[in-house]
This record gives sequence, C-alpha cells and structure tokens, in this order.
Amino acid sequence: MGSKLRGQVILNTRPAHQQSELTALLEREGARVLSFPAIEIQPAPAGENPPDITRYDILLFVSRNAVDGAFERFDAAQLAAVELIGVIGSATHAALSARIGDAHATLIASEPYNSEALLAAASLQQVAGKRVLILRGQEGRNLLGDELARRGAQVDYCEVYRRALPATDATDFERLVDAGLPTLVILTSNEGMHNLFALVDSSAAQALRRIPWLLISERMRESARKLGHNAPVIIARSASDQGIQQTICDWANQS
Repeated sequence: MGSKLRGQVILNTRPAHQQSELTALLEREGARVLSFPAIEIQPAPAGENPPDITRYDILLFVSRNAVDGAFERFDAAQLAAVELIGVIGSATHAALSARIGDAHATLIASEPYNSEALLAAASLQQVAGKRVLILRGQEGRNLLGDELARRGAQVDYCEVYRRALPATDATDFERLVDAGLPTLVILTSNEGMHNLFALVDSSAAQALRRIPWLLISERMRESARKLGHNAPVIIARSASDQGIQQTICDWANQS
C-alpha cells in the first residue's frame, strides 16, 4: 500500500454503485475513505413515445449512467448500428465497450472529459443536417445540444435515468464521522453538492464548509462559494477516478 495519502480521511459522495474503483485507488495510497453517496441513480420514466434510434446519425452519451440506462431501454443492436457514437469520459467509454465491444468507431471526449471537450472533436464540427440524439439524465446540462444545434444539427434529448436524494439522513452521517470529520470531501456534481447539505444537520453542514473540497470543474467552484464553502477548493485534472486520485495525491504532497 502507498503512503501518499496516509492520515487523510476522504468522504466519497459518488453514487453507491460508482464508488468502488475510486475508493480502492485512494485506499491503495493509504487514505481512509468514508462512503456517503449524495446521489442515487434511478431509471427515468420511459414515456409514451420513445425515440426511434434508427432515425439518428449520431448518439452522444453524457455519462456511464446514460449508457446503462439506454441499453436497458432500447434495442442494443439498433444502438450499436448508429453511424457515430460519442461519449464523455473514459468510464463512459468503458461502459459502452462492455456493451458493444471495441470494434465500433467511438468518439471520446479528451481531458477534462466534459461537454466542451466533446464539442471540440473534429467529427462534430460539420454536423449541419445531421440528426443527433443526446442520452442523458433528467434535467441535464443543455450546452452540448445547444451548440450542436447552432452548428446546424437536428438535436433531440432522451432522459434515460434520473438523480434522486438517497434514503439516508443526518444520523447516518453522524455515525459515519463519529471517529472524526473527513479531511477532504469529493463532490462530482452541483446536485450532489446541494444534496449533501440536505442529508446532514446544520452543525455538520457548517463543519463541511470548513473542509477542503475536491470538485471536477471550475463551474462547480462558483456553486460551492454560493453554498458558503470557505475552505480550499481543489479542481480535479479530470472527472475520471484516476484523475481524481492523482489530483488528491498532488494536493496531499503540497499540503
């Protein structure tokens, strides 16, 4: 086991089913990791008229949850047959490859694995007249679709999962931190940030505002400030588990 994070107690707020790899990476470096999911992923309502996948030239998956949700709802062969498939992030690509293999030509956003990086890809510059379906969570970010529409694409959205508040409460958090508060909190979405405060009492919320946070985008920094966070903020080099782990190790070495 490594020693880069020895003495660090890290609160992992990712959805429960997406915590194991990051937790293992951090524990390998000597950290103690506390699991407190701030978001629960649930299937989105199917709706009366699901889109006909065969109509689209491009499918874009914004997350691994979008991959899982799409393949539960739609025919896998039809999804795999679309001309171009794009994903945001290595974890999303891995989830897609597990479904359709590596033979399909997949467009992968480069670091820092966000909508802006995917939009910079050469194959999405000339999309006038192309039919694009963006598979995402409920009430997801519109930047990707808005920009592709500006470039002339015909864009539709399909919500294949929803984010919900986990069935935990303040007493669960109190028991978790009974031996001491974390030295760092990992937060990977604005919604998770707000949910965390909804799941703890006011005294715990005040304590969390004084602990360094690891966030995955500059956009989240402003949300943290609005929530009253007044401790150091560390922005991950990417949203991947490896990117988060390496950023935390770099931060610990400089502390």
